Amino acid sequence: MRVEAIKIEGTKAVNLTGLDVEDIVELANSEHFTWIDIRITDDRDASVGQMLVDRLDFHPATVSDCFSWGGMHQPKMDEERDYRFITFIYYEQKSSGKLVTREMHAYQGSNYVITVHRHDCEALLAQIRQFPRVITDYEQRGILFVRHVLDMIVDSFAQVMRDFSKRSDELEISVLKVKKRRRTRFSLFRRPADPMADMRGILRLRRSLVRLRRTLAEEEEIVDTLVEEYDYAGAPESSEEIAIYFRDVSDHIGKFLENIETLDSTFNHLMEVHTLITTHRTNEIIYLLTIISTIMLPLNLIVGFFGMNFDNLWMAHSWFGIWVVTLVIFIITLGLFVFFRYREWI
Repeated sequence: MRVEAIKIEGTKAVNLTGLDVEDIVELANSEHFTWIDIRITDDRDASVGQMLVDRLDFHPATVSDCFSWGGMHQPKMDEERDYRFITFIYYEQKSSGKLVTREMHAYQGSNYVITVHRHDCEALLAQIRQFPRVITDYEQRGILFVRHVLDMIVDSFAQVMRDFSKRSDELEISVLKVKKRRRTRFSLFRRPADPMADMRGILRLRRSLVRLRRTLAEEEEIVDTLVEEYDYAGAPESSEEIAIYFRDVSDHIGKFLENIETLDSTFNHLMEVHTLITTHRTNEIIYLLTIISTIMLPLNLIVGFFGMNFDNLWMAHSWFGIWVVTLVIFIITLGLFVFFRYREWI
């Protein structure tokens, strides 16, 4: 287990590291607002979960969500008597393009915010540590810090969306590109490129977009619930300010959802174009083979007829028989070619 904390004393932020279980309880019960971050590293950290239940009176179900190693949860928010429990989902993209699901759980009380996670998210934590000054200007620091954490998590989707847009452009170029065959020494023995590779790439990205859309839509509901909680008729000015901050997060999520819809439409268009191009190429191949088969059919009939093993076959014993048959084959081939050109079939 790794624990760090930032305690705000007035307008001064104090960084605390190397904390143990007793320090967590003491900081959570302190009169000063404190952000406590807990990273779970192995199964032995379950004792910390028991401490959260016994000493801080957190519900066992929420603690189980934080310390469970199996499966992934969906974004949610649970309202308890003295605290609020929020689970937010975000994604990290590997170099291969695969999306890795990450979870961030947060307990928000009057004077503390405890974040719990099972993975290394140093880049995200570095942004969370740089919290805005507004947190020190208001008394409701807990909910404002939660808003700050959610804002950093939502902003992490920006890089994912940029990667999706870049991958979309690459697929569009790949689908529409006219590939010229370059003959090399061994080109006739090389297997052609997989024509369905682009389609599989599009389908993978669409599946990832479905995950992103579902996650962002559920997170938008959570943020909108918080906006409604603090934006009501007769609300004090401080509550209206908090609602404005959460509404800004909701706007960011809405823009990402719009980008997802745009990308989804783009992928639908690429799938249609890919299908049309593949169908056109298939038709070209069938068309060419049909022309060849049509020309070869009467020639096969002729050579098959004169290839019969009969002594009284026409011109079987004539010295000029082979030239007559060859001339007939040539005339039929030329005639079919002229006929196809006349009908503009070739």
